[in-house]
Amino acid sequence: MAPSSMARVAGRAGPEAPIDLVQLATNTLGNRDLEVQVLHLFKSQSISTLERLKQETDNSVRLDLVHTLKGSARAIGAERVAIVCENLEGKMRSSTDTATEGLIAAVDEANRYIRDLLEG
Repeated sequence: MAPSSMARVAGRAGPEAPIDLVQLATNTLGNRDLEVQVLHLFKSQSISTLERLKQETDNSVRLDLVHTLKGSARAIGAERVAIVCENLEGKMRSSTDTATEGLIAAVDEANRYIRDLLEG
């Protein structure tokens, strides 16, 4: 489904939205079913990643988790999450004790938005 993607029907679109729906539609070639699948995948992966990040003690593994989440965020247009990940990566390279509250907040915001999109 090309132009009838979520980017055209979502009410909370624009620069203030936690997910750029135009970017999402572009990355999924306007395929609404694929958009839904990718959003579900990001939501479950991001929750799992935050859980693993909380439990992991090896800084290089933590860095890989954040880097992977950054790529996933960019793929769905969750630029705030990607920026937080990028900043966190920089901090993690110089310190092993880095706070993840900002990342948790950004992911929660994106996941609430995804839930609202998919359920509402």
